[in-house]
Amino acid sequence: MVYVAVALKSFAKNMAYRSEVWLRILGNLAAILIQTSIWKAIMGTSSASGINLQDMITYSIISTLVANLLMVQVFQSVDQKINSGNIAIDLLKPTRYPLILFFEQLGTIMFQFCYTVVPSTLLAWLLFGIHVPGTVRQVLLFVLSIGLAMLISFALGYMIALIAFWFLSTFALEWTIKALILVFSGSFLPLWFFSGHWRMVADLLPFRYLGFIPAGIYSGKIVYGEALQTILYGMVWVVILYGLIALLWWTAIRRLIVQGG
Repeated sequence: MVYVAVALKSFAKNMAYRSEVWLRILGNLAAILIQTSIWKAIMGTSSASGINLQDMITYSIISTLVANLLMVQVFQSVDQKINSGNIAIDLLKPTRYPLILFFEQLGTIMFQFCYTVVPSTLLAWLLFGIHVPGTVRQVLLFVLSIGLAMLISFALGYMIALIAFWFLSTFALEWTIKALILVFSGSFLPLWFFSGHWRMVADLLPFRYLGFIPAGIYSGKIVYGEALQTILYGMVWVVILYGLIALLWWTAIRRLIVQGG
């Protein structure tokens, strides 16, 4: 119940910034407009790799909206607390600090979903058109892929934050990860259009779960068998990433204690 209360408190905290919602919605629509305009100019009425213009419009909309549900900003909260020394206070509380962070982020995601993603989806559907999943099974797989995207994005953000225990600034690492996500998540250029070694690298990394996989499943271009296999593979990535987090967390806490934090 403590963690649920943390999520609800985070949701309520975001309510104080409702004036920013319109800016976020406009930002989403602007991003979708730019991407759809580019794909219209490139593809016209033709198709490539079995993908037509309407597929790309749907893909652009979904990948843009999925980005609103990622938790990669978690490192900012931890970084600030490490630099201020308040991290020691949080560690003394009778709660698990990583879970507190996760549910804080979950509360923010809930707010984003209700006040940004839902209205953005409706407006995008009216303005640009969007495919609707053909089966309940497809919807369930899409929801599972969103859950994986949230877990993996939180893990990546939290790992960057933990590295701050060893460095004064994680700015360079943060921007490196963001660049990798931009390229290998397929959020802008779908991995369908990657070839050779680049596609192989993209398939090996976890970043594709932050854009390409949810959008591909929603649009029906990643079919049931492939989608199920990909989700299972994503669960393996979740286990690996959270195992690394546990190791980093244990090492970071020992470092904090040794230094008298």
